[in-house]
Amino acid sequence: MNLSNDELLTTTRAVRKRLDFEKPVTRDVIERCLELAVQAPNGGNMNSWRWIVIDDPDIVAKAADIYRGGMADFIASFDDDGYVGKNVPGADRIETSTTHLLENFHRSPALLLPLIPGRTDPPGPQTHVFWQACQWGSIVQAVWSFMLALRARGLGSAWTTAHLWREQDMADLLGIPHNIYMQVGLFPIAYTLGTDFKPAHREPLSTVLGWNGFPTPGSTGA
Repeated sequence: MNLSNDELLTTTRAVRKRLDFEKPVTRDVIERCLELAVQAPNGGNMNSWRWIVIDDPDIVAKAADIYRGGMADFIASFDDDGYVGKNVPGADRIETSTTHLLENFHRSPALLLPLIPGRTDPPGPQTHVFWQACQWGSIVQAVWSFMLALRARGLGSAWTTAHLWREQDMADLLGIPHNIYMQVGLFPIAYTLGTDFKPAHREPLSTVLGWNGFPTPGSTGA
């Protein structure tokens, strides 16, 4: 593929329905994308992240079961009004694509599970917003770089977090020291069916940008 920087940044989508579950993905492609990803900034340049790639079909299937179980837990947490995002633009399309991925997750050629040390969930100093920002700010940009690198090579992924409702189960499956490392998400890796992705709907910048203060109507004016 030969995408400009702007095209790469505006057309890297969360891909669910258009993942090619039949085409193999070689380890060298995944490793190259990760080599690019770990060039992202991270707190103190500590390189404390860890990355697990799952490409054994049996383990992919077990991870998919955990993901589906986590999704069931998530849905069970809804109140009578349902999912809070049900009224956003394109919600129906997102729901159908999420269902498609849920039903086919076990067919993924590979999965990526990024890890960052330190837990923010138990009561303690690391629950402070400063430490949370430090931890997530040392991994999120690397994961996004990975997704950009995939896109540049004709592959895609989707940022999924449902399995985190059963994070301990995934830790047990993969031998992760759960008390030390947080799991960031679970990312299917596959070539895409076609590469003609387009920019997505986003709120106009004028409605979300504030100059020198919190955004208010007209705050983006000169």
